[in-house]
Amino acid sequence: MRSVQRLAWVLLLVALAGTLGALFGPSGRWGGVDLGGTGAAVLMLALGGAVWLFAVRRDQVFPEHMSVSERRAWVGLAFIVVILASFARQLWVLSGSASIPESIHGLFAHQFIQRLITLIIAWSVISSLIGRRAGEVETDERDLRLRHRADRAGDWAFTLIVIAGICVLASIPAPLLAWWLSPIVLANLLIGLLIAKTLVEHVALALAYRAGRA
Repeated sequence: MRSVQRLAWVLLLVALAGTLGALFGPSGRWGGVDLGGTGAAVLMLALGGAVWLFAVRRDQVFPEHMSVSERRAWVGLAFIVVILASFARQLWVLSGSASIPESIHGLFAHQFIQRLITLIIAWSVISSLIGRRAGEVETDERDLRLRHRADRAGDWAFTLIVIAGICVLASIPAPLLAWWLSPIVLANLLIGLLIAKTLVEHVALALAYRAGRA
């Protein structure tokens, strides 16, 4: 394994550790250290390192046999996992609130919005850098075929999630669902479903590329 690829794995593990600290770190200090704030800072540093690595060594981060579309699929999968975990964690924490949010400002914390925007920007920059491989076709017929299969997997997942949601709504008393059924929260739950659909599509696409080389 090349040193650049080892560095990429190190950055991925550091980003994972930072994500876990930012999302699941205790609200207070532990041993004098704010794990939540430290985890968020570590995640941002790892993202900065990843952008730098792709900017100067983009052709060496992944194995040479991977196409541009496959590289983007794996990068997108990593970012979608972090985004969905952060989104779900934020909603879960806020669900314990006694009051039902009446505006978007009362739903998400400023730190979450900052982290989400940073993740989307980093994802966009890295995907753009991956596409700058000289003389290579970004998308061919095989990529389009696999993309179509992944889209179908996402559609099926979305359908199953909606059916499961209907079953939940039909089986749980309305008072227990009051917080989740408020207009602001429900709108964001629908956004969460779209993020989950995108995650399934990226998982299916990445696995399809991997299976094609087996």
